[in-house]
Amino acid sequence: MRRNPVISTEQHHRPHHAAPRRFRAWLAVLTLGSMVMIGCTPSGNGPNGQTSMPAGSGQPTIQSSPLVTSAPVETLQSTALSPVYWLGTNADTVFLYREFREAEDLGDPITSAVSALTKLQPLDPDYFNPWQPASKVGASITNGSVITLDISSDAFKSDVDAGIAERAVQQLVYTATAAAANAGLSTAENPLDVVILVDGHSGYKAFGHVELGEPMSRDAKLSAPIWVIDPQHGAATEGRVEVYGRGVAFESQLSWRISRLESAEDTGEGNIVEEGTVQVDSAAGETGEFRFSQDLDPGTYRVTVFHQDMSGRTEEPQNADSKVFTVR
Repeated sequence: MRRNPVISTEQHHRPHHAAPRRFRAWLAVLTLGSMVMIGCTPSGNGPNGQTSMPAGSGQPTIQSSPLVTSAPVETLQSTALSPVYWLGTNADTVFLYREFREAEDLGDPITSAVSALTKLQPLDPDYFNPWQPASKVGASITNGSVITLDISSDAFKSDVDAGIAERAVQQLVYTATAAAANAGLSTAENPLDVVILVDGHSGYKAFGHVELGEPMSRDAKLSAPIWVIDPQHGAATEGRVEVYGRGVAFESQLSWRISRLESAEDTGEGNIVEEGTVQVDSAAGETGEFRFSQDLDPGTYRVTVFHQDMSGRTEEPQNADSKVFTVR
């Protein structure tokens, strides 16, 4: 993946643990199937209204991609961290990638995750975020099948083209459905649609391009063909690194390499210390999970997972995602 520096003033956040009693009360409201707006909470003005597009590169060229054929909803994991999706440039297009982040507890997991999406910046400098901080975010679930988001219009103030606007709206869809699944409010067999309102109204054109108000689902072609989930960018580990992620299987495997860097700020290639292949637990052409681990000496490293061009036309890694981490 190309390096895309992100203008970011907010990279580290204090832990904010979930409030189980409030969450159980919110869950009880949702199971009634009533249309109750939750968490319409002021969320602050954010980092001085800054834009979050990649610095110095203008707007990425957008092309559709046939790589991803499915975008499975997350499974139940934790209510302590919020799943948040970002955008990342890969070759000639832009895909969605996820991080788990510490987010302000606004009373329910969907509101908390969507509010964090508008306020935070990615940890990984390969990703970027076109959203501005929303002063209000609300969420509700109707009949166990539709998430309704209500977002203030100040979140849409960035100047982006139609391709980025489409992907930014899908950031909301992916993040809201991930937060619901992560909290046990939906399952892979019962994915939720998302309706987006702006200041309580339908028909708003997001960033001047995408009309909102109708139910939307995940657009599978926008999900990243490969992304490294663990370790997250900037993580520290003791001796052994456990690598976990998702990817589209070509020949049922992906390639990987681990390079040693001079420092966490080193953007060079580094020195390759380990490399290999890893199986993906899905049929060729389908999205699945991969895992591998390595024992490493103390230092700073970059792990990169990628497809190899099976045609032999190039030896350059394809659809790569990478994370920099430290071994203590």
